Amino acid sequence: MRMLSLEHEVFLFSLTETDPSNEAIQALGKVTTGFQWHKMNGLKRWLRLSLAAFSSRPFQTHWFYQRKADQHLHNWMNSLEPEVIHCQLIRMAEYVRNDHQIPRVIDYMDALSAGMKRRANLRPFWSKWLFLWEAQRLARYESIIFDYFDGQTIISAADRKLISHPARKSIAVVPNGVDAEYFKAKRSPSNEITSLAQESPGDFVLLFTGNMSYAPNVDAAKRLVQAVLPKVTTPGVRVLIAGTKPTAEVLKLAGENVEVTGWVPDLRTAYDEADIFVAPLRIGTGQQNKILEAMSMGLPCITTTHVMNGLPKETHENPPLQLAEDDAGTARAIDELLNNKQKRSAVGEESRTWIEKNSSWEAQTHALELSFVNSTIYKPEEATWRIKK
Repeated sequence: MRMLSLEHEVFLFSLTETDPSNEAIQALGKVTTGFQWHKMNGLKRWLRLSLAAFSSRPFQTHWFYQRKADQHLHNWMNSLEPEVIHCQLIRMAEYVRNDHQIPRVIDYMDALSAGMKRRANLRPFWSKWLFLWEAQRLARYESIIFDYFDGQTIISAADRKLISHPARKSIAVVPNGVDAEYFKAKRSPSNEITSLAQESPGDFVLLFTGNMSYAPNVDAAKRLVQAVLPKVTTPGVRVLIAGTKPTAEVLKLAGENVEVTGWVPDLRTAYDEADIFVAPLRIGTGQQNKILEAMSMGLPCITTTHVMNGLPKETHENPPLQLAEDDAGTARAIDELLNNKQKRSAVGEESRTWIEKNSSWEAQTHALELSFVNSTIYKPEEATWRIKK
């Protein structure tokens, strides 16, 4: 939105569970021409979800849809007469799928059906069927909704392959970017960023960040603490888990060598404290922002091929990620970096350089603008979107 607002008028409509703070409204006001939100009715959400079994649409679309929100959005849209609608995620598609008079672009972001199927594989037998059922619904809906939109985007080529529509190759790949000036290491004594973890000379800090109520992150955090950390032989190693809404499972991981912070106002405090970023993710889809941020902060990153596949392929060089697929291999990679300061520093510098070359918001926003232009091609005399020169 910040990049788009430099050249265009951006109007944001958002669903919320609570009213946004004045600080949030002021911040969004800087990158939007107009902003409205609709506070969802919690009781109606659960009532609608209870009836979703009798529908063919995914449970997620029912959870995010309410008639009053639809009315709110369309009353505002009618007054704005937008030239292009950007729909974020298939969860919001029901709101604008039938607004055929306006060019619309849907951002799949991830292949949600594939992510749900992977989550099902880690569920106990009594709930596995429900996740598989939702995965089937999502896969069908991802294909159906494709034809209701004039343009489609997705975060990675790997996720595009997982959309079952026969024309999936036409989906534009628009990777995430990262603000490299914001996510920049500040480890000098004059650093204004306050350390999150308690300082202990000689300690090494392994970091994992994310929304700690999101199942793939919960699984990765548990794996790091319970399966990988015991295999690390380097002494004085601590794990820092930083992120909002930690579940009870994540909170239980806290201990002598493990800190769970919960919500962190400025995640740079966590990145700046760490020696290595470790993301042993094995489920979920899409591109991991946490990896981009950590690399931008000059941290060496240990992760999986699953995460690597979500990063842009249209680059001149592969990102300098340290890949490990199993627990023992992840522990060995950690020990190797912790015991080789020169390599640790070199990989961190390479990570920062790669971000500067390949993950600017300017480049990614240009690709998004192109999808907007393409969505208006069927009536070119009315197309007002143009690619920036």
